[in-house]
Amino acid sequence: MGRTVPTYRLQLEHELRRWHPFRAALRAEDQSSFDSLFVYAHTYADAGSAAARPCPSEALFMSMLLGLYQEVQALRCALAAAVRRTAQSQEDDFNEYLRRVQAQL
Repeated sequence: MGRTVPTYRLQLEHELRRWHPFRAALRAEDQSSFDSLFVYAHTYADAGSAAARPCPSEALFMSMLLGLYQEVQALRCALAAAVRRTAQSQEDDFNEYLRRVQAQL
């Protein structure tokens, strides 16, 4: 007797083939973004397999969302760090200016 349920990874490849006409209709720069989304789906394939959802698209889209959310969080952290550095730099510049003014008095 054969296997009755294909593995998640096989289902993922099937989904990628099903989405191929959509991908082909995208502009070249959008195709690379589309491909990046599927990288997330492959990255979290172990979790998708463990979830054993009846609809593999659910795990596929959740993997994509998780990957994108992690990117957003990383960007937020980088932005906050840049804002802190900028604020500290401006404060240091202001303090240096005050020292020079006070030295002239």
